Amino acid sequence: MKNNIEQAFEKLFPYYLDQLKELVKIPSISFDHFDVQEVLRSAESVKELFEKAGFSKAQFLMPPSGKPSVYAELMVSPSHPTILLYAHHDVQPEMRRELWQSDPFLPEERDGRLYGRGTADDKAGIIVHLAAVSLARELWGKNAPNFKFLIEGEEEAGSSGLEVLLAEHKDLLKADAVIVADLNNIEKGTPCITTSLRGMSAIEVTLSSTETPLHSGSWSGPIPDPAQALCRVITSLTNEQGDIVIEGFYDDIIPPTAEELDSYSKLPLGASIFKKDSHLLENVALLVKESEIPLALWRRPSIVITALESGNKKIAGNVLQNTAYARISIRLAPGMDAERSTQKLIDHVQKNIPYGLHATIEKESGADPFTTNTNHPYFQKMKEAMTESFNKEAKFIGCGASIPGAVLFRETFGEIPILLIGLEDPESNPHSENESLDLADFKKTMIAETLFFGKLASENT
Repeated sequence: MKNNIEQAFEKLFPYYLDQLKELVKIPSISFDHFDVQEVLRSAESVKELFEKAGFSKAQFLMPPSGKPSVYAELMVSPSHPTILLYAHHDVQPEMRRELWQSDPFLPEERDGRLYGRGTADDKAGIIVHLAAVSLARELWGKNAPNFKFLIEGEEEAGSSGLEVLLAEHKDLLKADAVIVADLNNIEKGTPCITTSLRGMSAIEVTLSSTETPLHSGSWSGPIPDPAQALCRVITSLTNEQGDIVIEGFYDDIIPPTAEELDSYSKLPLGASIFKKDSHLLENVALLVKESEIPLALWRRPSIVITALESGNKKIAGNVLQNTAYARISIRLAPGMDAERSTQKLIDHVQKNIPYGLHATIEKESGADPFTTNTNHPYFQKMKEAMTESFNKEAKFIGCGASIPGAVLFRETFGEIPILLIGLEDPESNPHSENESLDLADFKKTMIAETLFFGKLASENT
């Protein structure tokens, strides 16, 4: 079976690569203050791909934001299992355009990789699903599973409308399993299935001292500096080892199983590799021991200050600023609740504001962590398919990022298997400049997913 699939994709791969390039050309940035028409144009292009492939019911599912998801299906038999295939067509902003080696929205091949915003995260996931289902239909016909596609249009902006879509279209989207193609592999050439995700949340804190900025020579000394006060608040969040010291923050964490710990210990994630992949500067120390890197990434919470502002670097003067601002982002370990954890963070910040400064704290919508067990036979079938395609044993790993859809799929459809795969590797730079996709892994993932569908089809003969 593998030889037939490989031979088919030798012929089909240039076509699917071209389709990916066309999608990457559309700057479908879903954040507010960017052109929503580009997200609409991207959705229309995805819809046309499904229509051209002969899938039925291709349509927009419109969330309150007006940034559409795309639905399509290929239904074979009501007696066959139905697989819901998820990816997203929106992308991150290009960040600092001057640091890109080529235009972020003009895809370019270099050294076996395709560069451009959305190549790995996550327009390649759309094409993998499209290619695998199209070939599965050709190879197994009436024995193939049923397929449904959900290609979201605002995942990068937090999937704020996905819960509404799932509630409104629960019957349309109902499935026996979900494959999410939006994750990463531990290294190039090693296929991975993710079994845990961290959740996330964030707050925005503004401290104020006076109504307006003041001349620092005339007023500083008696009047507290909001920037220094905010720094004190921030440093109160962790100790010198980087451990979070917010009261009760670790209470609900679910520890990894013995099987997961054994799997983590066998991964190529030593300190030297991790430092290289993260581009850590020379002599910068890690906060954890080498053996704890996977745990710190996947099974423990973290706090990051994603923005810190008081005054402006370009127009800095001798001014006592009247306000200071920080966005405090938290990643949540499995077992933690986004709402409760965010409130614990807010309570801690409020208790540690010095000098009676006025504080404004706004919280963002969060996403809960996700875990799954691998007992369902679909996990073993996917692991076998990926191992066969890559000629390297597939690994079960965790992920420190968040996929809001994973939790929402479980809440909507119950305890069905949710298989998390993806096309990112340590060189992909998703969310940063010079995002790229390894083209060899791109093709192998198409083959792997098709092999998985073949294993399901063999049960329907």
